[in-house]
Amino acid sequence: MIFAERRLAVILSVFMLSVFLLCVLEYKFITAAAIVSGLLTVAFIVLRVILAKIYKYKNKIKTLCGFALMFVSAVTAAILFCILHYNLSEKPVLDYLDKYKDTPVYIKAEIKNASSLTFMSSFDLKVFEVDGEKTKKFNLSLVIFGEIGVDSDEIDNILETWVIFKNLEDDIISNSSVAYYKSGGYYIAADHFAGNSAESGGIGAADDEDENEANPLSYKITTVKSHSLTYYLHSMRSYAKDIFFGNIKRDYHDTKTQEAATVYGIFTGNKNDINPTVKADFKKSGISHVLAVSGLHLSILCGIIFLFLNSFKVHKKISCIMIISCCLSFMAFTGFSLSVMRSGIMTVLFYAAFLIGRKSDSATSLLAAGTFITLLNPHNILNIGFQLSFAATLGIVSTANLNNRILSKLNNIKRFKRFKFLLKLLGIILSSFIVTISATVFTLPFISYSFKTLSLISPVTNLVTSPLITAILFLALCIMIFSFIPVILPVLSIPAYLITKLLLAVTNHLGSVKYAYISVESTNANGAGFYIFAVIFLISIILCFLIPPMSAKKFVKPVVYSTAILAFVILCAALIYPRMIFKDSVRFAYYSDDKNQNMILFQDYDSVDIIDITYGAQAHIKPTFDIMIENGAAHINSIILTHYHKRHAQMIRKYISYSEIKKVYIPAPADDYDIEVFNSLYYLSVSENFELIKYNDSLKLNNVLITVNTFDYNKMRHMTVDIDIDCRLEFRSSNENVRRKLLYLGIGYREGYAEHTDINEKDYDIIFYGSHKHNRRDDDYVASLSGSYAGVLSYYFDANKNKAAQKLDASALEAYLSGSRLFKSDDYHSIVLEIKKDGGIKCYLR
Repeated sequence: MIFAERRLAVILSVFMLSVFLLCVLEYKFITAAAIVSGLLTVAFIVLRVILAKIYKYKNKIKTLCGFALMFVSAVTAAILFCILHYNLSEKPVLDYLDKYKDTPVYIKAEIKNASSLTFMSSFDLKVFEVDGEKTKKFNLSLVIFGEIGVDSDEIDNILETWVIFKNLEDDIISNSSVAYYKSGGYYIAADHFAGNSAESGGIGAADDEDENEANPLSYKITTVKSHSLTYYLHSMRSYAKDIFFGNIKRDYHDTKTQEAATVYGIFTGNKNDINPTVKADFKKSGISHVLAVSGLHLSILCGIIFLFLNSFKVHKKISCIMIISCCLSFMAFTGFSLSVMRSGIMTVLFYAAFLIGRKSDSATSLLAAGTFITLLNPHNILNIGFQLSFAATLGIVSTANLNNRILSKLNNIKRFKRFKFLLKLLGIILSSFIVTISATVFTLPFISYSFKTLSLISPVTNLVTSPLITAILFLALCIMIFSFIPVILPVLSIPAYLITKLLLAVTNHLGSVKYAYISVESTNANGAGFYIFAVIFLISIILCFLIPPMSAKKFVKPVVYSTAILAFVILCAALIYPRMIFKDSVRFAYYSDDKNQNMILFQDYDSVDIIDITYGAQAHIKPTFDIMIENGAAHINSIILTHYHKRHAQMIRKYISYSEIKKVYIPAPADDYDIEVFNSLYYLSVSENFELIKYNDSLKLNNVLITVNTFDYNKMRHMTVDIDIDCRLEFRSSNENVRRKLLYLGIGYREGYAEHTDINEKDYDIIFYGSHKHNRRDDDYVASLSGSYAGVLSYYFDANKNKAAQKLDASALEAYLSGSRLFKSDDYHSIVLEIKKDGGIKCYLR
């Protein structure tokens, strides 16, 4: 029974829930809520006094009013805390935004973290000076594009550069990203200011192909002599990294192996060196939590330390003090992430309770840890990492009694005393299975809402990999302890390498099973029903463990169990039904922003083929994956490139960070530039294990024919993409085929299309308009509209309505503005078309 007779646990849970609701509402109505809460507090106090005098059951009234007063007091405390936090922490930072909004400012800031890729560097900064004026220090996250060659060794150094402040909410990021930044104390964002003067190091707009590439402004990094604790903790992590990468087997190129990167990631929670494909395998198989240091890591490490101390007959209280010290040190070593703080505080409370002679209560410890983290920053409660860690632990705590009862019954079986070892092994397996299932169930609403995906194979994967992860953590700890004895390191690093290699093979195999990793959304539904029933299912499961206090009501138990079963059945139906209704159709999604367009072909419900019509940029990849998830797909079969660009290898690598890719199709190379790009893609295909296939103008995917036509006009190369879909009308006696034709056209150069291609717009059912290779210096818009649907989802088109009014005829402009035939990009980010087997076409706007 989790919360029975635990008033502190009730107060803490109500406090956390109230803070959560206030943060979700972004502190709206907080003043009104404070007034109502205060009035309710006074009302309950008065009510308790009055009713106790006139009603004979004084004890029941006192108890009832006491709980009501406790509830209201917790809510009031949450409201006052949020008000205090906003006025002390958020508001001073947000004031800078009003003062300098839309104005480039010169900042000086301490570098708290830095990482660099080939095309960008990201910084976590602590700003202390703006335009020469000293300010209260505040956090800022900044990305500078370009090869500027910084890394995390720059910690504590001073960065000086130009930025433009902006609201987090104004940025093009999801709500979950806003919550993530606020949980880190980043209440405002900033764009790195790229100017046009040669003095500042910037350049103006380049040619059409590379106009989104601009050199960064000059920046200055000043090295400091005195360092903070963060610097020395980072140095310790760097030392651990050198130990792991230097001793766990390296490949024949003498480069870092993924086995070493995985061991380092599991031990420290640092995933930067892990290959995107490996991270995708962990995500699909449902064990990505092992790459975030949490209760699993601390429980294993503390258990190892306890056994070590116990073998030397160290007094138990001294052992507890040493374990608490080691726990706090490990929390600092891993960087005080929210998940490790939650588990660390619970571990400290557990051993502290033993020191003072009190019995530890897991549920109260969990809520105390959650409350402490919430008090550090209320937005921490919206951090998905904290939510998953908290929910999983709550699930494990909830099923602790059930777990103990099963183990007790197994140990008390007298008939099979000869098979005591097998019984213990069976008990461990059952216990691991119960823990995995409970953690999976309790995190279901959070995972499905935040990631729109589920790993159905997660219970099996966790059961199989738990012993491997335990062994890896044990060996990693031993490698660190004995790092100063070179002779012992090979003895420890070889088994660590082999076990990690097995772990990677298992996750890759299980993650590749069909429907192991699926989307919870569908084309014709937004998934809200799934989330609602996921919450109902979770609440029902929690109530199942609270049944004994309510056993006086005989109808309660059947109702709760029936609700849980019904919710589970509906959840399963919500996942299966869309996969049944779309099995006899082909779906297409078209996405476009200012410069990038692609078409997403859903050939089955679970996976897609992507026709990418971009310059190798990366800004469109996250929206593309979101469109996939929103329409039920979680896997990419292939990427079809329509032309060559030097950034395509970089773009494919980014795609792989979201999903494993089986094939990449690319036109046959025509010149030296194409061959250079092709070679870079070939080497990438070898390292990332996908097949690189050349095609000549057209290729066939099942019943879909894709043809790419290119032509030169007005000193530029243009293209069209022709999609021909065969729909077999199986219900007719003739079994005849009906062809549905789709066309991608760039906006403009109608004369070029007519002169160099055989396009007749009236031959197509659907026409997509985009801006690929569109010369912005010489606008000449298509003057007529054809097809059942014509989509202009281009920010460029929206931004140039005045030019469009001059170039486009009146009927076309009216169709665009009314949204009757052309769909505006500020209203929809994709058009999804379902082409059924009977040839019918249905349009979804998302």
